[in-house]
Amino acid sequence: MAQSKRKTIICLLILSMLLPWSAQAHQPFCEFADLTAAAPWQVPNPSISYAYFGNTFPAGDIDYFRFNAEAGQSVLLSLSIPAIPDIEVFSPVMAVFGPGVEASQPPQLPMRLVKPAEQSAMMIPLGDAAVYWYEPFGGRYFWNWDNYFFRAPASATYTVALWHPENEIGRYSFVIGQREVFGGEVDCYSTYGEYWTPLQPGVNPYRDTPLTQDMMMRMSGAMHDHSALFAMDSADAPAVELNLIPLMDGSYNIQLTTRNFTFTPQLVDQAPVAGEGHAHLYINGEKIARLYGEWYHLPGLPEAAETVSVTLYANDHSAFAVDGSPVSASVMVADALAAG
Repeated sequence: MAQSKRKTIICLLILSMLLPWSAQAHQPFCEFADLTAAAPWQVPNPSISYAYFGNTFPAGDIDYFRFNAEAGQSVLLSLSIPAIPDIEVFSPVMAVFGPGVEASQPPQLPMRLVKPAEQSAMMIPLGDAAVYWYEPFGGRYFWNWDNYFFRAPASATYTVALWHPENEIGRYSFVIGQREVFGGEVDCYSTYGEYWTPLQPGVNPYRDTPLTQDMMMRMSGAMHDHSALFAMDSADAPAVELNLIPLMDGSYNIQLTTRNFTFTPQLVDQAPVAGEGHAHLYINGEKIARLYGEWYHLPGLPEAAETVSVTLYANDHSAFAVDGSPVSASVMVADALAAG
């Protein structure tokens, strides 16, 4: 353990000599694993200046950052976009949510954004246009958006969500904090230059996150034809019941109770078999996940969430149906909250 720590310190010292900007600017971190609501980047100290180099990948990706702040603490939030030659300035947006956050107007949040229902969100104002800027320590060009100083309403944990409003893929650097202190992620020092190369639609940019089927579908733009039906008689057809269970931390457990149905994740994309397959989870009619088992955990629900529903699908992604209607179940979020 001590030897590993010494190696890390030596690497940082060497890198500080090779990269003088590292000791005088943001501490760099890189998105080696895809950030999600369930696995956000935890900011070590929001008063210290960090630059988190990330990707919105695949299309429709939302990245999440979490930080702890004291009541009244001012936390700098901003974006610096690597200026990639021949690529127009990338323009993602950000929102912050947590206890006591108030929005002057309803934020434009994507339905797929995961947020505790009791927390409000506000869009982070980043200005009307980015400024082209040369960073002298690293010798790199950026498009810089305005700084925003978020004042924490309470001593609590807050989350920043980042996405592109048109679901474009691209590179970014999420900036948080002001105080410049030597440090950063060792591996990021040697690889952050890759963020000045454009993302390739069919190439996974994450070192530690393998491509999932949903990722590959969004990369290619291809979607399964979920309008196809697998018709069955009512006596033999699968059936499903949905239970939405609110938890004390603002998240939810989802329980599916099925009849005449077996989850078969190992057979996805194979020939359809009666009573075998998977489920799709929807919020307000928008698909957010594919389910391969009886239980599923939702970190939160969008403010506008009214209904949560599921539909059963065969291995080939055709919907099980009886008399032309898909086999599904739905619950009202308000009813689930009232039931406790």
